[in-house]
Amino acid sequence: MRFTLEEMNLLSEWLEKEEARLHQTPEEGRERNLQMIGRLQRKFRDLQAELEPAEQEWLVSLLAEERSHIHGNAPEAMERIRRKLIH
Repeated sequence: MRFTLEEMNLLSEWLEKEEARLHQTPEEGRERNLQMIGRLQRKFRDLQAELEPAEQEWLVSLLAEERSHIHGNAPEAMERIRRKLIH
């Protein structure tokens, strides 16, 4: 799966925000989500790596949560990312 530089930057930013939020919250599934973030960050550095279906689903749910917090050009980039993840 190929993302543009803008999309990669947004994904990285959202993953960092989610990681920080998870470190502050004793929520169920925290460790699993932190492991998912680590795996995704490694895959994003390896431009040839493909995302597993579970990783794609997790990112789509993260995008849905972020939707209310985005502004500027990010909504269009978010929609491009979402389309790539669900197809």
